[in-house]
Amino acid sequence: MSTQTKNRNLKSIDANSPTVRKMNFEGLENLPDHYIANNSFMTHTVNAYHILFPEGERFFIKSVKAFADQVKDPGLSSRVKSFIGQEVQHGKEHEKILEILKGQGRPITLMEKVYKWTAFDFFLPVFEFFFGKKLKLAVTAGLEHYTASMAEISIRNNFHDDAYGEMRSLLLWHACEEIEHKSVAYDVLQTVSKSHFLRIMGFIVASFMFWGYALSLQHWFLLTDKKVGFRKYFQDMKSARKIGRILYPQLFSAALLYFKKDFHPDQTGGYELANAALITI
Repeated sequence: MSTQTKNRNLKSIDANSPTVRKMNFEGLENLPDHYIANNSFMTHTVNAYHILFPEGERFFIKSVKAFADQVKDPGLSSRVKSFIGQEVQHGKEHEKILEILKGQGRPITLMEKVYKWTAFDFFLPVFEFFFGKKLKLAVTAGLEHYTASMAEISIRNNFHDDAYGEMRSLLLWHACEEIEHKSVAYDVLQTVSKSHFLRIMGFIVASFMFWGYALSLQHWFLLTDKKVGFRKYFQDMKSARKIGRILYPQLFSAALLYFKKDFHPDQTGGYELANAALITI
């Protein structure tokens, strides 16, 4: 796959002052059915995230904004505003991809309805009832740890380079910004509650959501893909294992870090890594 870049000269990554970068990714209207290394297994893994991100990021924004008035530190308050701006842009770009996937005949509308109802109208409200309003903020902080960790692993191992055309740039841009703002929701949570139990409870719920929806949506895409038969499914799954053997153990290790009492997202670094990746977009 070509890794040719457009050299957009984007403002560098700054965790202390995140930047809202408005992007314009071109040429994705002709997105191939299997746009990650012609592999259906890897492509539909990414397609699952295209479903998850827009509604998920709206949830992140609402969860953080609900406690923004309790943030008295001017620096964190400014980072919250940038966090919200970045998440809005992420949602917009992934929604554009969803329209393209609809054109490919994917059952996007039904997937979105099932995801939205089960996650945000049923699953999370039940947990909020038992653990209080701060639970959603704790879940957001936990999910942000997952997305940032996955971003760092993907960039470090050049996973994005197998993506078709500007899809590489879109995924890489999103990954860089996930690293840039990875501590914002966590810091807001620590401002309103330093409860280790709440943080871990939120992360456990986040873990069920992250793995449950990613895997189930991936296979929903696979099972409804008319170009994926029994043989191709197992061929592509076997081919994808080389990435899985890197991604999943490292993601599991990153998840374990979250349980430490003195954990903070900044401890994992990744900012220089994101800066180096950003200039290739």
